[in-house]
Amino acid sequence: MTVRSVFLVVFFVSLCVVKTSFAQINPRLNLSSVRIPHREHVEVHGTGFTPKQNVSSHLRRPDGSEFPVLPILTNDRGEFEHDIDTLILGTGTYEIWAVDDHSKTTSNLVRFEVTLAQASTR
Repeated sequence: MTVRSVFLVVFFVSLCVVKTSFAQINPRLNLSSVRIPHREHVEVHGTGFTPKQNVSSHLRRPDGSEFPVLPILTNDRGEFEHDIDTLILGTGTYEIWAVDDHSKTTSNLVRFEVTLAQASTR
């Protein structure tokens, strides 16, 4: 083998290792609460996404229909935060997930319930 051939093999193997390491990162969403009184807020925190790239946030209503997709830019650590105001939402269970537009990977699906219960006083 020539030096060039060895270099190309090593380069190709390195690319495969890098690609595999990125594929092993699983984007995740966490919520500030899973039961939210109507007229309150739920905070969504996303981690494990491609840094400084767009993600597409999906929110599904209790009837199965979906709100328009919300594009969100991640920070330099591949994270984002998003606040959902339940004032415009009816009661019921909502589902949220996000797709990393760069890697095409999908986060976990998380659910939260909007209730008519009063918010606790702090």
